[in-house]
Amino acid sequence: MLLHSCGTDQARRSVLKGLGLAWLVVLGAGCAHAPEPRFYTLDMTPSGKAAPSCNIEVERLRPHDALTRVDLMVKTSPTQIEYYALDRWAATLSELVPEKLRAEFGAPVAGRRTLVLSGTILAFEQVDTEEGANAHVKLDLELRNEGDSRYAAPILQKVYEIAVPAGRPAPADVVRALSAGLEALAAQIASDASAIP
Repeated sequence: MLLHSCGTDQARRSVLKGLGLAWLVVLGAGCAHAPEPRFYTLDMTPSGKAAPSCNIEVERLRPHDALTRVDLMVKTSPTQIEYYALDRWAATLSELVPEKLRAEFGAPVAGRRTLVLSGTILAFEQVDTEEGANAHVKLDLELRNEGDSRYAAPILQKVYEIAVPAGRPAPADVVRALSAGLEALAAQIASDASAIP
């Protein structure tokens, strides 16, 4: 009888010890740190490439549905997209892209005509190529005279698109190329706006 009781206590201790070790493993896994996300913004330093002869007020730019996430988007083929797991925008593209364009167009000048810019961000992504990666920017934009209703016919409607080689398919390089792409498009928009009679 004593031997049987002793064996049972030993078995209980073994089970409890096993459960204790399992609990420690679960606690240890809970304390393990997941990799921290990396946040990016556009280079808001004006490049000096855009020199409009009128004021351009950037009203609002809506991102296409696929661009509403804060994760950086990668087009891996003509029909497939992915998102970086840890690389994210510091704000939404509906905030960052207009801010960059405002920096490019500069502060309003008193006495100048003012045009209001609005539209849709159709593409703002990394595109993988055989040579590396491109930064692809595509904007569907409208310009109206200041004071015109949003529903009034625009005085200019145009799709602006550019692909800038980023070199390596690395988020930091792609973000730099996206900034450069917006700078080049801002120069085109400024030129078109300046030519409007």
